[in-house]
Amino acid sequence: MTDNAFTQRLRALIGRNCCYFGRDCRIVEILPETDRDQGHLVLEAFDQLPPIQTDQFGQAVFRANEHIEVPIHGAQGDFSDELVHLLDSLDASHCRTR
Repeated sequence: MTDNAFTQRLRALIGRNCCYFGRDCRIVEILPETDRDQGHLVLEAFDQLPPIQTDQFGQAVFRANEHIEVPIHGAQGDFSDELVHLLDSLDASHCRTR
């Protein structure tokens, strides 16, 4: 399967809930591979109390859900362990659903 075809299959997962290392998340975006960077899945974490976001001066502004970037490929060019863990969690029954 080409990278483009695989990326399209990953795009079909956007909006799905998952459990990423014990954290309830939703897949929100796929960042494709470029010449300078590998591809990533972007997750939005749903913590009970989201972290505080600051402005450019370090002042607390609001709370927002954290976004996590999961690498698609590992160092050897195969799928990263993080991606495999994430894909395994899509069918896990121990995660909350939103």
